[in-house]
Amino acid sequence: MNRLLFLGLFVLCGCSDSTPPDSQCILGEWVVVDFRSPKATEDRGQRRKHAIISEGTWSEQFQGDTFEDFEYAIDPSKSPKELDLTYTDSSGRHLKVRAIYEIVDEDRLRVCLGSPPIVLKNGKPEFVESVRPITFEAKDGPVISYRRKTKRAEWFFGTRD
Repeated sequence: MNRLLFLGLFVLCGCSDSTPPDSQCILGEWVVVDFRSPKATEDRGQRRKHAIISEGTWSEQFQGDTFEDFEYAIDPSKSPKELDLTYTDSSGRHLKVRAIYEIVDEDRLRVCLGSPPIVLKNGKPEFVESVRPITFEAKDGPVISYRRKTKRAEWFFGTRD
């Protein structure tokens, strides 16, 4: 029995020759360590904000202690790897932000968001299609670098008291 548990942990923690799929690698709680916006070189006010990524939901802390929830989909077969974040605005409209991402190592993640799906035109909001970035440069949206707050084994199994 102990051998099976050890083998399961060995594979889950990425200690085997095969790397877990991105859909498993991104799960967990992440802390922002760098936030570069198109308007400034670095937004230090975003540091230490959190993202909690579970299957199907990406919760991102932007302002204060509140989190915004997004549905997400990834496509690791693309180059660069693609991420789509979808949220519902106050009128019930589903809006999608296109992005790219990379898993730098088991404890670091980088995301570059594309253009926002809403722009102001003559002082009125207009809905447009988000444009996906092709490089990790803060042109239309920010580049956010995260480090994992909890180790993957702790995220899946919890910690022991």
